Amino acid sequence: MDALTDEVESLEAILMDDVQITRNESGYPELIETTVFPTVGEEVDSQYVCITLQVLPVPGYPDVKPNIKLKNPRGLDDHIINCIEAAVRQKLDECLGSPVVFDLIDIIREHLTESNLPTGQCVICLYGFQEGDEFTKTVCYHYLHSHCLACHLKASKKNYDEELAKMPGWKQKEAKPYRALCPVCREPIDVDVDPLSKCRPPTELSNAPRFQLTDELKSLQAQMNRLYLHQKSRGGIIDLDAEEGGVISIETETPNSESPKRTNNIAQDVAENPVAAAPPVQKQSSHQHVDRGNNSRHGARPTQASVKALKSTTIRIRIVTIVVDIATTGEAIITITMGTIAARPARHLRRAETRPPTAMRPRRT
Repeated sequence: MDALTDEVESLEAILMDDVQITRNESGYPELIETTVFPTVGEEVDSQYVCITLQVLPVPGYPDVKPNIKLKNPRGLDDHIINCIEAAVRQKLDECLGSPVVFDLIDIIREHLTESNLPTGQCVICLYGFQEGDEFTKTVCYHYLHSHCLACHLKASKKNYDEELAKMPGWKQKEAKPYRALCPVCREPIDVDVDPLSKCRPPTELSNAPRFQLTDELKSLQAQMNRLYLHQKSRGGIIDLDAEEGGVISIETETPNSESPKRTNNIAQDVAENPVAAAPPVQKQSSHQHVDRGNNSRHGARPTQASVKALKSTTIRIRIVTIVVDIATTGEAIITITMGTIAARPARHLRRAETRPPTAMRPRRT
């Protein structure tokens, strides 16, 4: 505990604002975090790489190795990061029993100084950084070819102006002004496009062969075209206009109108015979009394005209059946079938037309 406290005090005295110490409720340091940069003297703009070191002390430190995390590498590829991790593990084994944070910072700084050149690929052109390439380091420590960044910002500004021109006048006034963003993390960046436009293209991009349509690409295009036509023939291409018509509607048919055609859909077969599925109607009790005016206790009895109108009313529901077929090639073929189901009034409404009126009976006192 005393060794950790002394080490933390030394780190805060030497690194000052470059180190962040997180303590728990009892004041015990739980996390030591610092961002390590390469050694370049006073040329801060020449620091092209960096990495964040996190040290999590455990009970028994320094006799027990602390937990180490390397986060937010910038300008470093996987190979260099793996080398730094191996050097850190070796240093932990060598310094077991003594404070190790200063030694870890030094070993990481040495590797960064040796590799103070962006590695990996430019996210715009997808080519690497070669000797002599002109590149730009953003404030968020992402690296891009200067020529590629200029092309990206010009295209981004053009797209912004086109989208702004499509807006109505009142909305254009509310639109946010254009801001250049980092193509990697979308953080705002402050760069001047004109000097970047004068930079030469990257070496690998200049030496890259011109694009040619190969036989492999032609074969792939033909294969995708056949698949498209096959899906279209099976109804697998969704038609937005057809989908807009898939609504529920109520229509009135004449008594002599033909019933809709049967389809292969199960739901339609059930709906075409709703009478069989309707619950039986209970017979009215013989002791039920009817008020004057031929009205029942629960309201007026349906007239023959209203029942006839209900008989000629058909509720049509347009449905869509989707069938997924796995072809022999392993590709999923989706078939969409449009159908219509019809529902007639229930049995008791049809019987009401011929049911005789209930006889008038005197009320019991």
